[in-house]
Formats: sequence, C-alpha cells, structure tokens
Amino acid sequence: MKQKKSIERGDGDMTNYAMKNLEKLSVSTIPPYDPLQSFVRDNHIAIKGLKGKRLSNYVFGAKDVFKIKGTTWGNGHPDWLRYSQPDDFTASAILTLLDAGADLVGKTICDELCYSISGENWHYGSPLNPTDTRRLTGGSSSGSCSATAGGLVDFAIGSDCLGSVRVPASYNGIIGLRPSYERIQNDGEAPYCKSMDVLGFVASEKEVFQDVASVLLNEDPEKGTFTKLYVVDDAFEAVDSNVQEAFNAVIDKIGTKLGTIEHIKIAEEGLEYWVKEVFQIVQGYEIWESYGGFVNKYRPRLSPGPKDRLEKASTISRERYLEAKKKKEEFRQRVEHLLSDGAVLITPTASSVAPLKSASLKEIDRLRTQSSHLLCISPLADIPQLTLPLLEQDGVPLGVTLMSAKNTDRTLIDFGLQFMD
Repeated sequence: MKQKKSIERGDGDMTNYAMKNLEKLSVSTIPPYDPLQSFVRDNHIAIKGLKGKRLSNYVFGAKDVFKIKGTTWGNGHPDWLRYSQPDDFTASAILTLLDAGADLVGKTICDELCYSISGENWHYGSPLNPTDTRRLTGGSSSGSCSATAGGLVDFAIGSDCLGSVRVPASYNGIIGLRPSYERIQNDGEAPYCKSMDVLGFVASEKEVFQDVASVLLNEDPEKGTFTKLYVVDDAFEAVDSNVQEAFNAVIDKIGTKLGTIEHIKIAEEGLEYWVKEVFQIVQGYEIWESYGGFVNKYRPRLSPGPKDRLEKASTISRERYLEAKKKKEEFRQRVEHLLSDGAVLITPTASSVAPLKSASLKEIDRLRTQSSHLLCISPLADIPQLTLPLLEQDGVPLGVTLMSAKNTDRTLIDFGLQFMD
C-alpha cells in the first residue's frame, strides 16, 4: 500500500493538545510543516486513526468548518473562532475516516465564511497553488486542495455549494467530488446553505480517491451503466473559445468509450437565469439565515466580497426564496429525467485555468461569473459531479467535469478514473 506522508502529526494520539487543554484553546501549535500556508494555526488539531484499517496508510486534512470535539472551528474568520464554544461532538465524516484508519493532521484554511471561490483570505492569508504560485488557488476549500496537490496530505475533505471543492480541485490539478445531495453525512459542518451544501473530498492519486470513496460513499443504491455522453452546449457557450477548443479531444475520447455523443442544452431559460433567479436566491436566503445573527450580534470586520454578498443576501424576502425553491425543484426534475437513461454530462469544471493573482478585478469577476454558470448545475439538480485533471492550458491544469444521475456517485467515479491512466 501507499506510504504515509512524512508530515508530523502533533501529539500523535487520540488525545491531542486541544483536548488536553480545553481551558487554553486559544493557544495552539502551528502545523510543523506547512510550506503552502494550507493549515490553520490558531486552532490546530491532529488525531491518529485506528490501526490496521483500509485507510491506515493515509493522512488527511479537514477544512476548518467541521466540528472536532474539544477544539473550535474558525470558518475562515477570526471572530467566528473567537466567539465559538469548544465543539461538543465530532463530525460524523471525520469519525468515519478516523475509524477507517486515516490520520487527521490538521485543519485547513478556507475562504472567509466560505462565501467566495477565489481561495483568498484577508484574515489568515491565502494558501498557495503548487502548480503555479503566481495563480489563485480557488476556494473556499482552498487549504484542503492546496495541501493535497502539494503532497502534504494524501486526501482532504471540504464543503461545496457553488464550487468550493470543485474549483480549487480544478485549479490545483487534483481529483475532486461534489457528491449527490445528502449522500455523505455533513453534520457538524458550519451552517451555510442547507438546501445545496455538501461534504466533498479530493485526492491526487486515483487509488487514494477510490479508497476514500469506498469509506465515505459505500455502494450505490442500484447498479447501473452509462450509455451516452451529453455535451452540455450552453455550458461550453459560457466559457471562452480557447477553453471550448481544449475539450475537443477529451470529448471524443470519453464519448468513444460510451459509443454515443449527443449535444444538448440543459437550461432552456439560460444558465444565467438559473444562477441569478434560482441558485443565488436560495443560497443567499439560507446563508443569511445561517450568518445573519452572527453578523448583527458581533459586527465582524468583513472583506469587500463577502460583505457585499451578505448585504445582498439580507434583502431577499421569504416569498422570493420559496418561489426560487419551487424553480429549483423543477430544474431537479428536468435533469433527473434527462439522466434517467444512463447519460453522463460533460462540461468544463471552471471557466478557465487558475487566474493569475495579477489579473484585474474586472477579469477575475468575469471568470467567476462564467464559472457560476457551470457550477450551478449539480447543486440545483442534487447530482454528483466529478472533476478530473485531464487537460492543461498555459502549462497549468484545466479540470474536466463529469456528472450523472443522483446517487450514481461510485459508478461515476469508476467510470471517470479510467481516463486518468
């Protein structure tokens, strides 16, 4: 089996610094080896998994949004950390991974309140993209993907609503999954968007990814096979022509495996409509339900992006939210019917390779808007989305997305990973 990474693991026991010193939670050790600035420092924790289990040769990181008994979560903001009480239980997914033998080596940095996909954090610094440190890492699961791509961990978990796992996986050239809605338990996760937020995971190597999938996902409810590839034309129309052209060969390769390639449009009203009139309304309303009390009570210092988005979220009426929820269900049913005969969807994961940090705010906002058109499909439809590092452009990774019917996650992984050879 694969050898463990060499990163040190704190106290190395099921007990650790934070658990031993509950009265001193504000004092913690810095992860001993962190050249990519991937790990949190103020609430570091490390726990050994059980020996002799399937994942006993692996180490992993967990986005700093998951409860771990005896410590606190930061959720990308120092005031969230400051006013949080010590966690009273450990998230089910983390317990599952520890019971399967994996060693938790630390919590990873995320975007501020997870309300961004850039990977930048004004308060804690921004993890580096090991494929090209001049470029953005992507977020909000930035630390998890940076640490995995840089070889500091074998795999990592994060959360994903509008691309928080998928975008940094694409930018950093690793395998990532946004699973079917509610397929993986995400209790013990910082409140965010209850209708669409999921726990996702990433790995650099397909064998590791398969092992983690077997532990977190179990088997699909029904065995099935894929019969055709749908090229989602309206998704490709949302990105620049150079990205479209880069996909020609991989579409042919995957389509040849299935035997049939068809071109479709998934959103008759346009993907922009589904982003602005449905996704952003549901997400914004539910995020304000999660964060409004915190913002109003503690008046945290927010950076411009999250601040602007939270202000807009606070104005969404319940009437508009309920109408958007109905439209989301309509979209879900439409996609369920579309995929019912074993079809696989292919799109770019993000609208481009990782943008340079020196790019103008206007250009970064343009690419973010393009990406939102691609990223809204799986959360609105509740379906699994696998991103694979099958392409490169400008010498850095360009992620390829495959999507399939709800709860076909394992089948999708088995199908997609064969193209990693």
